[in-house]
Amino acid sequence: MSSSDRAGASTFRTTAPLVFAGLTYAVAQTTIVPAIPQVQEATGADANSVAWVITGFFVSSAALTVVAGRMGDLFGKKTMLIVALSLFGIGAAVAASGSSLETVIAGRVIMGAAGGVFPLSFALLGETLPRDKAAFGMGLLSSMFGLGGALGLPAGGVITGHLGYQGLFWVSVVMTLLSLAAIIMFVPNTGRRATGRVDWAGALLLGVALGGPLTAISRSEAWGWLSAPTLGLLGAGGLALALLLVVEHRTRDPLIDFTLMRQRNMWITNLTAFLVTVGMSTSFFLIPQVVQLPAESGVGLGISVAHAGLFMLPSALGSMIAGPATGRAAARFGVRLPMAAGTVGTVAGLLVLGFGGPHEAAVLIGAALTGLGGGTVYAVLPMIIADSVPVQHLGAANGVNTIVRHISMAISAQLAAAVLVMGTPPGSPYPTGGAFLADFGGGALLGVCALALIPLIQGRTRAAQPADPASERV
Repeated sequence: MSSSDRAGASTFRTTAPLVFAGLTYAVAQTTIVPAIPQVQEATGADANSVAWVITGFFVSSAALTVVAGRMGDLFGKKTMLIVALSLFGIGAAVAASGSSLETVIAGRVIMGAAGGVFPLSFALLGETLPRDKAAFGMGLLSSMFGLGGALGLPAGGVITGHLGYQGLFWVSVVMTLLSLAAIIMFVPNTGRRATGRVDWAGALLLGVALGGPLTAISRSEAWGWLSAPTLGLLGAGGLALALLLVVEHRTRDPLIDFTLMRQRNMWITNLTAFLVTVGMSTSFFLIPQVVQLPAESGVGLGISVAHAGLFMLPSALGSMIAGPATGRAAARFGVRLPMAAGTVGTVAGLLVLGFGGPHEAAVLIGAALTGLGGGTVYAVLPMIIADSVPVQHLGAANGVNTIVRHISMAISAQLAAAVLVMGTPPGSPYPTGGAFLADFGGGALLGVCALALIPLIQGRTRAAQPADPASERV
């Protein structure tokens, strides 16, 4: 076997297990959605209570993702990835074994605690592979974020219909075991570790700063935006964030290095992640509604619930194609060109969805463009982080970027729903076409704002470069 063949085989052995682990986690974010009615019926819970099956997952994920990344920097990224996936599998088994709503929620919360899968995997790729191979792997792994989210809806419906909601969780257990076996056998452990300790005070404050507002946002429809629980959680989150800024600046080993986060490339990647994810998540939220609303509404296609998820497949396929293609393009041309192409694709897809009207072709084309564009942007972001952050901070930096996406998803869903409510005429059960246009158009406008950030991206920083860096394009 030639040296290039050996290098290719080594790259595949490292990348494939991490990509499958990312898919395992990403699919679980949305497969539960079609199963919620069955969970509610089986447990006898009310709609407000059963919503915590989804809310608990995202809150624990957002709160613990950065912690997992930082612990990976300190104790070894492969070790912490194995721990995170083990928690995910344990949570899935708990949810599958219990018959009460409390057990299902507890299992989902434990599963969400494995949110560090993506940042740890990105950091491992950045540490173990040459830059061009790492870029390809990061692109492929990033595509799982969009692919899993889009595939989760139709897959969740099919699995739940045949195996019940418990079977849905047992599928997650099997996928987790396969991921763990592959990672243990094939993914190398570099042994690179940062010095310092885990900032548990910062972790607690971060959990409140994220968990409070995310819970408030996700439950605002049931509680009301001006209700005491909503305002209390928002206030607690704001106070915790202010305290976090103070504590992290005074801590020798901060959980989040805000000095690092203020660097140009870092705030650009996080702001871009927020802007693009809002648009992507808006499409995830609205496309199923558009296709399921009756044709007489003037805005829907009248597609059955069983087939509605199929209209998300173009987005999933677009994300899957975009990831590896972006990795190759970034390795050859630098990050700015694919970042621009991806942002333009997202904007174009949202505009097609907004102006295309209730036509199947418009929905399919818009979903495909949005998936291609968003998948491209998601693939570029960890590459910029890898080029900008010292290796001992890769896990935490990718963790911050990941939770920005989670926050964006929560905010976009609530904002889109609020616009539809305001756009529903009195006495009518259906929103107007203008309401959908406002949602899609708003997401496109945010994409244009992200496009304006691209010229500000800097080349590789000295701290992130190897000892003898080759000259590379930006």
